[in-house]
Amino acid sequence: MNKRFEGYLLISDMDGTLIGNDRKISENNVNAIKKFQQYGGKFGVATGRTVESAKRYIDNLPVDTPVILYNGAKIYDFNKEKVLFEIPLEEKVKELIKKIKKYDDTLGLEVYSNENTYIYNPCRFSNRFKNRKYVVYFDVPEEVWEENWTKVLIVGEKDQMDYLEENFENIFEKINLIRSGENFLEILPEETSKGSAMKKLCKIIGMDMSNVISVGDEMNDYEMIKESGYGFCVSNGNKKLISMCSNVCAPNYEHAIENVVEWAFENI
Repeated sequence: MNKRFEGYLLISDMDGTLIGNDRKISENNVNAIKKFQQYGGKFGVATGRTVESAKRYIDNLPVDTPVILYNGAKIYDFNKEKVLFEIPLEEKVKELIKKIKKYDDTLGLEVYSNENTYIYNPCRFSNRFKNRKYVVYFDVPEEVWEENWTKVLIVGEKDQMDYLEENFENIFEKINLIRSGENFLEILPEETSKGSAMKKLCKIIGMDMSNVISVGDEMNDYEMIKESGYGFCVSNGNKKLISMCSNVCAPNYEHAIENVVEWAFENI
C-alpha cells in the first residue's frame, strides 16, 4: 500500500476536538485515523486530562505514540505504562492558590498530584466528578502539600474566567496560566505547553515538526498548532484561537478529525 504519510504525525486535542458534544468519539473519526495510519501516518493525543481520565478513551483509540497529558506537563506511554517526561509545578503555586481562594472563594480550585485529583475549594462545576469512575478527594491532606504537584485548575463562570485570564498578573503575579475551556484556567509549570511537549514527543519518536498535523479548539492548543507544520482549529472553537490560525476544520460535533484527514489526502 502507498505509504504517503510515512513520517507524518496527526495529533489531536481530546475535549472539544476529537470528542463530540455527546462525550463520544465518532466512528467517522476513528475510521479516518485508521485510514491515515494505513497510509503510513502515526496518531497521537495531546490533552489536559490525567492518565486515568484519558485512559477510558485511549483504550478505544488506535493511538500509536506516547500521549501528552496535563497540557504538556507529562508524556505517558500507555502501551508500556511508563512516564517518559514529567515536570512539577513550582512550589510558590501552593501559596498562590491560598491567595486565590481568599480573593474569591466562589472559584473552584483543584490540585493534581501523583495522578490524584484533590478539590481544594469546590464550586458548582465540582459536580462533574460525580459520575467519574476514579476517586476524587474533596480535600487536600496535609501530606499532599509536601508532594510535587502537576497542575492546578481554576474553575468558575465564564465571566470570572474572562476577567482572571485578562488580569491575573496584575492581581497576583506572573505565572504560566492557560485557558483550557470556557470555565477553566490552568496553572502549569513554567515554559510548559502542549507545544513544548510536542517538540519533546517528536524527538522521542523521531518525527520532524514540519510533518506534524495538529488539531485543537482552545487557547491551550495554540502553541501546539503554531509549532506544527499544519495546524487546525475546529470551527466551533475559541474565537481568539480561530483568529490566530491559518486552517479551520469542521466542528467537533461534525467529525473534525475526519475532515482534517480528508484535507491531508487532498493537500499533502
